[in-house]
Amino acid sequence: MDINEVLQKVYETLPPQPSLKFKITKQQTGLFDSKIGGIPYFPKNMEYPAGKVKSFTGKPLVLLAQLNFSQLPHIQDFPTKGILQVFIAADDLYGMPAEYGEGLTKQNNFRIIYHEDIITDESQLMTADDMPDYSDDDECYLPFSGEYLLTAEEPDEMPPSMHDFRFEELFINAYNELYDDSAEEIYDILDDEEAENLYHMNDSAFAYIGGYPIFSQRDPRENDDIADCDTVLFELDSVFGCEEAKDINIMWGDVGTGCFLIPRSNLKNLDFSRVV
Repeated sequence: MDINEVLQKVYETLPPQPSLKFKITKQQTGLFDSKIGGIPYFPKNMEYPAGKVKSFTGKPLVLLAQLNFSQLPHIQDFPTKGILQVFIAADDLYGMPAEYGEGLTKQNNFRIIYHEDIITDESQLMTADDMPDYSDDDECYLPFSGEYLLTAEEPDEMPPSMHDFRFEELFINAYNELYDDSAEEIYDILDDEEAENLYHMNDSAFAYIGGYPIFSQRDPRENDDIADCDTVLFELDSVFGCEEAKDINIMWGDVGTGCFLIPRSNLKNLDFSRVV
């Protein structure tokens, strides 16, 4: 069997998608930078995002990520200008709803904010002294500490992998069609090493937009309610202890991934109200 031949058949349904990967550097950042953590770009006349439910009700959310699209190479369907921000709660779920399906889109303890037109007069923007402070007796859970600059690499295309809930069935069907077989699961076709290679084919991407998602467990889009959330708005995976990132310590729970998904049609319309 030629695995590449089977993959080309899979790509007819799940084609490689434009993707922009980021280099992560631990350093102080500016208000307008693309980054993890730090002080966000935020106009003083805007209401700062706060939690809406449970123990985080009324407490300020924390900037997870900021992307300044005017400073980034453009990839298809993403904005060409403006600043996109992801805010999360410092609770044990990092602001993710404890629900399934459409419930995962409720931006109660996480928030996606898009500033289409950027104010360049810094006197109108919040500073470190203006930032609301979150402190109480509860433990503060965040997947990172400090701040990190995000530097874009050259745009590329990312193929789907076995992380995607559609991949395995498409691979089996493609194999059966090409080789006139009746395999029922992927391990009828591949040995453990070959399957692992398909599973980990995108693992070199630690932070990126576009492409296909990487999960530490199952793809939540197996639930039909959110199957249309087909585009990676932003992904940041656990990064620690590797040779190329010795001073970086980003950890989602037990080596998890932080993935934000949006329907492509919403992304095109700059509508960030429905994000998983």
